[in-house]
Amino acid sequence: MREVMAIPEIDPLVLDRLYRSDLRSLRENAEHEGIPKRGSVEVLRASLIRHHVLSDLDLSWEGIQSFSNRELGDLLRIFGVKASGSHKERRQRIWLHVTQDANRLTVESLATMERQKLVDLCRNLEIPSNGPRTVLMGHVAGVLASQRRAWGHIKRSLRRNGLLGDPKLETTKVRTSEGDSKIGVRVPDVASLEDVSDLLSHALENGEPEDSRVLQTLSSDPGKFGRMVGTVGLVRGPIWGQSSTDLLISIMSVRGLKIISERARKDIHLAASRIAECWVGDSDEILEGVDVESLRYRFDDIGVEELGSMIRKSRSE
Repeated sequence: MREVMAIPEIDPLVLDRLYRSDLRSLRENAEHEGIPKRGSVEVLRASLIRHHVLSDLDLSWEGIQSFSNRELGDLLRIFGVKASGSHKERRQRIWLHVTQDANRLTVESLATMERQKLVDLCRNLEIPSNGPRTVLMGHVAGVLASQRRAWGHIKRSLRRNGLLGDPKLETTKVRTSEGDSKIGVRVPDVASLEDVSDLLSHALENGEPEDSRVLQTLSSDPGKFGRMVGTVGLVRGPIWGQSSTDLLISIMSVRGLKIISERARKDIHLAASRIAECWVGDSDEILEGVDVESLRYRFDDIGVEELGSMIRKSRSE
């Protein structure tokens, strides 16, 4: 037994952001970190969790063999996939999740796979690797069937809602923010609204003519912009990303505030991100979980019904 925990302290804010991120955001993150950005959304997500959260761990086949059953359970929880099962099942699942693409490695794909690759799969999955090709296919197919939907895709609840609390881990600690800071949607402070007004005014001066009316409206009434940003935060969660900006721009369009140029989209993203910065702090006045009547009163009082279908769509993505 090791005296030191193998898994490092986990930052839940980083995990939450990665769970919620769409393909575009994950690719931008990967490009920034110098990680190959090709592959499915879940392959990228697993690579980025490994890079940002578990970079000090050896997740090779040999490294996976060294983890205890409880540690493997925590690793699977961190990756956002099914964590139950025997020690061997957990080893199989974590190896599949960090090395394979569930969209490519299927029971059907085994029919065209070279024998040597089947042998390698059998060895890595800790199942018999001797015998004719059809027997090897049967061994691998059995594992894939037993592990069906247990790897390769994070849980749907995490993709929709992110972390609703700290992850339940047995063998490592979950990092807490300095000064007991909390993250959640808040009414933006005066300084944030002034910064937003300045940012949008600057965007107006340097933007495209077709976006001038919208930028003028928002720069002169940053509180209105802040309320729309708050609505998105209540729907998408307080970690602001590109998908949050996409929903915000859709909301603006419903309100007759449609923007055209890519430059204006970037300006809107920057201004919204500035408001989201004030959602981390010591204050307990977090607006997450408010009821519809409070939402109607405090955010977008004329548009809650109009946004219903849009919100439901965003949650299903």
